[in-house]
Amino acid sequence: MYLSILADTFNVTGPIFILVMIGYGLKRIGFLDEHFIQISSKLVFSLCLPLLLFVTIIKIGAVDSLSLDVFNFSILGCVLAFVLSWLVAIVLVKPRQDRGVFVQGCFRSNLGVVGLALCVNAYGDEGLALASLLMASMTVVYNILSVIVLSYYQSTLTVSWSRIGLDIVKNPLIVAILLAFVVVWLALPVPTVLVAAGTYLGNVALPLALLGTGAGISLGSIRQSALNTLLVTLMRTLILPFIITLLALQLGFRGISLGVLFLLFISPTATASFIMAKAMGANAALAANVIVVTTLVSLFTCSLGLFVLKLFQLA
Repeated sequence: MYLSILADTFNVTGPIFILVMIGYGLKRIGFLDEHFIQISSKLVFSLCLPLLLFVTIIKIGAVDSLSLDVFNFSILGCVLAFVLSWLVAIVLVKPRQDRGVFVQGCFRSNLGVVGLALCVNAYGDEGLALASLLMASMTVVYNILSVIVLSYYQSTLTVSWSRIGLDIVKNPLIVAILLAFVVVWLALPVPTVLVAAGTYLGNVALPLALLGTGAGISLGSIRQSALNTLLVTLMRTLILPFIITLLALQLGFRGISLGVLFLLFISPTATASFIMAKAMGANAALAANVIVVTTLVSLFTCSLGLFVLKLFQLA
């Protein structure tokens, strides 16, 4: 079981590394430049990713299978991870302007790519259904909290909470998710041709984002922010998943519910964190480095953690 999950996880994260390294290589030889990174980030953040989320949610459709307890705990876990990450950032992270990227890198999981793949590999269609429904709600929370912390640390003098509220309302990812839920709840018909077109554009999101991520990697930045990258990696792939899984155990979660929660919260830092950091003028190089490092490390910590849960028949 352990070797099988390890192999399946590598099959998911391996292509991510390949695309990131292609982006890095193309930037090194001058085929891609900063203009490409800026334009691709805006395209993915404003159009492709919102369409991907919208189409995914309306295709899922059913919400009856979602346990209210698991739903509530997934939201609690997001907020808890966010608060703990911000506390660590205040105490340990310098310079101050990197704290927003640090917090986002710590608490924001790669749900739509690695998280869903891990859940279906471990629990089949049932795991995929539960993880997809949790992903929709967690993505809303992730984006709201990310906008808050990034806006806070990108403000030069004072924080305009009205501007932050406006940023949240206008965030394309949040708008797309809310619209998708309205369509599902009201059973509104969506023409097949529009779903197909949205699917095509949505499918562009991941490869384009990964190429931009690779092009944004700076080895010098890794050296300069080595401590921050190490702290994010420890928080993202070890400390936060351990705390949240332990809390879930204490609250009585077992079986597939515990397993899916663990896999979602131990997934590496989301690719979308780079896109949002770039779009909001934060340290995108640090965000890109965190994605690469946490993806590599989570390959091992995820497999080890799930192995322990299976060994003691908890998940």
